[in-house]
Amino acid sequence: MPFRILTVCTGNICRSPAMDLLLAHELRDDRRFAVSSAGTHAEVGWPVNPPMDRMLADRGIDVRNFAARQATRDILSSSELIVTATQQHRAWVTDEEPRSVRRAFTLTEFADAIEGAPAGLTAAELVAWAAAHRPALRVRSLGSPMRRGYDEGDILDPYGRGDAAYAGALAQIDPLVERVAAALRATAG
Repeated sequence: MPFRILTVCTGNICRSPAMDLLLAHELRDDRRFAVSSAGTHAEVGWPVNPPMDRMLADRGIDVRNFAARQATRDILSSSELIVTATQQHRAWVTDEEPRSVRRAFTLTEFADAIEGAPAGLTAAELVAWAAAHRPALRVRSLGSPMRRGYDEGDILDPYGRGDAAYAGALAQIDPLVERVAAALRATAG
């Protein structure tokens, strides 16, 4: 059975499909992994939102069969690694399925946590190592500057904000996904 990776955002039509499809594309030749996505408040059945669909298609990623789905306790509990777009999404995941706390990370947090992980770990051991070496979160405090209500490392929500916002979100996601995919490909087993 493959190691199950879930990506999560709000509607499951912009950020989490981008994380899902890019990571699946990076891991396409490695049958040890299965990548999917879901939303905390999904637009169930919707396709990838334009222009994200076009930007992914321009990278050779087929988005035609994508349909948004709602994150459920069953989906969360069966996922061995959960990566979210924001710290708020991670908090929602761990509230919904408390046993996921050591398997749930923001995409930025997981990519940072696996830096320096020892060689030879399995995927499950890599997740456990990342949980034990989770970087300290720098969350907003009263009076601190924020980017439209986002915490440090959050992937900005491009929904309804035009092509530049979608390109910006994809520019945040892409290098993080590449780091995660490289670490997963290097795992043992």
